[in-house]
Amino acid sequence: MNIPPFSADELAFAWCNRIYFAFHTHRRKPIQWLQQLDNETLKELLAPYGIHLLEFNSTQIESRALVSLSVTDSASSAVGKIKGRLSKWISNTAGGSPEEKHQWLGRGYFATTTGKSTAEEVAAYLERQGEHHGYGSGAQSPVYIRTYDRHDADDRRLATDHAVTCLQYHFVLATEWRRGVFSQESAAMVAERWRAMQTEMKVVIRKVSILPDHVHVAVDLHPTVLPASVAVALMNAAQELMIEKFDMALIRARVKRLWQASAYVGSFGELRSASIASYIKRWESDEA
Repeated sequence: MNIPPFSADELAFAWCNRIYFAFHTHRRKPIQWLQQLDNETLKELLAPYGIHLLEFNSTQIESRALVSLSVTDSASSAVGKIKGRLSKWISNTAGGSPEEKHQWLGRGYFATTTGKSTAEEVAAYLERQGEHHGYGSGAQSPVYIRTYDRHDADDRRLATDHAVTCLQYHFVLATEWRRGVFSQESAAMVAERWRAMQTEMKVVIRKVSILPDHVHVAVDLHPTVLPASVAVALMNAAQELMIEKFDMALIRARVKRLWQASAYVGSFGELRSASIASYIKRWESDEA
């Protein structure tokens, strides 16, 4: 079977990609102008990059921001753009010579995803998928649900020298025409193929829930990884395996390609984004 692979530019994405960032000044030196920066000014500075600022607050030493990104943005590139625009604004506000170069902000940062649902709620939702779609009644259910323990090797895969991150995403992929394609056997093999690709993708797969006509995957990402690229990698790996091992399932389902040319990507975290936005707005520090 000659079925073309998927690419990010052909996919229609529905997404929620919200990330909370925290970072401080270089060597934690106070910068008085940081406290003068308001949300509207920073929104205008970030608009050319497609970064939507939801909330921002800063002392003279620490800054905290909640932003909404595209699925084609990584956390590391986004925080680089934010800090770059902030540094330029500080330099302009300080009134220094254009030839002068200052390292206003520290190299490191903290980043965590957030969304409308918490991590606990997403895990529970994926666990209920069999019952929700009516596949849970038989012992030979075609639904495949698996939760994976987190190991030291997983932590090393996501580690970076200058950042502490917790970037969690929920992917939903649907088969073409929502046709029932996956059996228990093929679903298990797809899940293991995905797991074998974790180092290559720079991800940690935490949970999968595979139904005959669609799949849910909960994943932790390295900060340099684009969520869109993970969706594409998952889609192509599953399609390749189904062609290799279960081509008759595709023929019986009468699908030209395994997946619809679309995907849902949703960020989530330990706290909802509304709670984090409220925290940033109220945040006060003894630093002055």
